[in-house]
Amino acid sequence: MKRRDLSSPLLSKSLPHLNNSVGEECHCPSCCSCRATYRRSWNSPCPLLSFINQTPLSKSVLSSAHPPHPDHIGGQGCSTPGVPKPPAGSSSTDDAPSSYGGLLDPAAAAPGHWANGDSSEKSSFDRTDDLKLVSFRSRKRFRRPKGVPTVQFHSHLKTILAWYDEFDDCQKNDLLKQLVERSSLPQTHLLSTLMAPILHANCPHNCTDILYWLPPPISLQILGYLPYDDLVQCQLVNKYWFKLSSDDNLWKNLCFTPFYRLGAKVAAKQLSHYKYADIPWKRIFIERYRLQHNWLKGKCFVRTFEGHTQGITCVQFDDYRIVSGSSDKTIKVWSTRTNTPWAGLTLRGHSGTVRCLHLNSNQLVSGSSDCTIKVWDLAEGVGWSRSRCLVTMVGHSHTVRCLQVGLGVVISGSYDHTVKKWSLNTGECITTLRGHTGAVLSVQFDTQKIVSGSADFTIKIWSFVSGDCLATLSGHRNAVTCLHFDHSRIVSGSLDTQIRLWDMKSERCIQTLDWASSEGHTGVVRCLQADSWRIVSAADDKTLKVWSLHTGKRLVTLREHTDGVTCLQFNDLKIVSGSYDKSVKLWDFSLS
Repeated sequence: MKRRDLSSPLLSKSLPHLNNSVGEECHCPSCCSCRATYRRSWNSPCPLLSFINQTPLSKSVLSSAHPPHPDHIGGQGCSTPGVPKPPAGSSSTDDAPSSYGGLLDPAAAAPGHWANGDSSEKSSFDRTDDLKLVSFRSRKRFRRPKGVPTVQFHSHLKTILAWYDEFDDCQKNDLLKQLVERSSLPQTHLLSTLMAPILHANCPHNCTDILYWLPPPISLQILGYLPYDDLVQCQLVNKYWFKLSSDDNLWKNLCFTPFYRLGAKVAAKQLSHYKYADIPWKRIFIERYRLQHNWLKGKCFVRTFEGHTQGITCVQFDDYRIVSGSSDKTIKVWSTRTNTPWAGLTLRGHSGTVRCLHLNSNQLVSGSSDCTIKVWDLAEGVGWSRSRCLVTMVGHSHTVRCLQVGLGVVISGSYDHTVKKWSLNTGECITTLRGHTGAVLSVQFDTQKIVSGSADFTIKIWSFVSGDCLATLSGHRNAVTCLHFDHSRIVSGSLDTQIRLWDMKSERCIQTLDWASSEGHTGVVRCLQADSWRIVSAADDKTLKVWSLHTGKRLVTLREHTDGVTCLQFNDLKIVSGSYDKSVKLWDFSLS
């Protein structure tokens, strides 16, 4: 009879244990009831090979070794067809152990091509050494009971079945549980095979669908814990899951998570197209998702406005206009409703560089190197051609570098080392805050605190009501040029090219964003702004960078300016930036 070539790729795939390296475990694949594990070396192959090769063992081997148990190889308990039984004349199966205990003839058992051998020449060791002892990890572990005679078995079986019929459901369940725990691999395999076709034969529709059987409010509460991508996958399961996962409340809750929540003005504008009772929250979320995706990928439409004769120092914008100040001593107002790249209005009145702006509805407040602060009326009813200066505030002895408007007051910082609080209506100075030893370059406030950054490398926190200095933060290695704060943290930028995040409670720096650690700016950080999840910064390296506020990870870098970027402002839809290259750029993320 022709021997099978075990070196063929097909047979190697069907018997993966033949490809094991020297000394690896080899499991007999003849049937699911075989649990014997053999430790194979290169000169003592798997015992199954002698039968796969259909080569009978030599008489010398058979006289000194027990044949394999029929449950293991080729016997009645074997589920693999085509594997021959042990040769006639071997000892009875009742006396055979559960695993090999004797010797094998390597000439009959070895394959045609072994992993590390050559079939064309004989091994270096003698023929008399070819018979090797097959080692086993634990013979006792795989020894099985012999069973009982057939007549006695049928008698016991009838008794067990009679008892089983007398049991109630709980007792039957307990018995089955005990039987399963006592069963080995052949029994569990047979059980799974028998139960597969009848397991759910009499069950109602969707018996395994947990959401189908739970009350809808509970199902919706479970789905409410899923992120949007998992919720989208739920819609692909079946019609019932699609109906549940399309519930408006689920998508409404996603719209108000911090990452997808929009500012009050932008959100109101988005929802203004629908009646509140009929808002399609799923569509609203899709729009917000696309918007955030554009931010993360840097996908935006860029418009350029040119008209200033010198570098841009400050910018502000609202829904339909951009206001910019320049070193050419003018303020220009640009319309975003049209495609015209030139200014619709130019305001003249300052005798020095316009260093800072704040646009509050139709009121524009500007600060200049001429030491004054001016309030302008930009109401449309008046007409841009007749816009005029309403109030001029005089009090600083040097350049007004920064300001903010709100709560009926103006807070300004100056090169004269002071922070002043002004009345917006009358233009009178209310309070002067002294404490910095260098020029005040940045300022921001809320109802409780005023935070200022200075050329003395420090950040000071002041009481809005009393004007007392509450804390001083030190850490920057150069002047603090810009800052932004909320109720829990302060974000600051500096001439040292670093962005630092400070904890308001502990008054300590909690994170530093620089080129070495975060791919930060390589030039002076001129301006920054933050919201609930991102930071946008600009620097003398001609770039704008978007960062994650919570992780400090750089998300995207924007490059369009040809010179250092001096100022920026952003909302959920767009960024407006100004540069030394005399241009103003609008980065619109809602159009791409």
